[in-house]
Amino acid sequence: MAGRNENKKELAYLLYMQGVTQKEICERVKIGSNKTLNNWIKAGGWKEKRAAKNISRTELINKTLSKINELLDQESESFNADKLSKMAALIEKLDKQDSPIVIMDVLMSFGKFLNQLSNHNKEVDLDFIKKVNHYQDLYITRRLNE
Repeated sequence: MAGRNENKKELAYLLYMQGVTQKEICERVKIGSNKTLNNWIKAGGWKEKRAAKNISRTELINKTLSKINELLDQESESFNADKLSKMAALIEKLDKQDSPIVIMDVLMSFGKFLNQLSNHNKEVDLDFIKKVNHYQDLYITRRLNE
């Protein structure tokens, strides 16, 4: 029974990361309740992982730079140096080459590569891809918690 639940959980995770709605995941994976799926999402940090997958580092940096520009355009009496300093620190942190966001971009690209490779290489089957995804998830979760 535990093995079947793990397979359902893995499939639910893959669908969730692809942006499938929770309702559709419950139907396709045959999960009895949305509560089970919500527990998996919370316990596995799926929301954070999906956000890291969907928001590129460049996009975050550009949005932060835009906010900094807005702060600089404010009149001097309402200028918030603390906000400016925090945003500058955020850009510096995001700009590091080994940030979790950059790592997630690379891991997702590698996952797409494996999916394409599975069409031509019998050694790269679903079980192999699941195993790779498992270790990638462990790694990114550890990086997000640093």
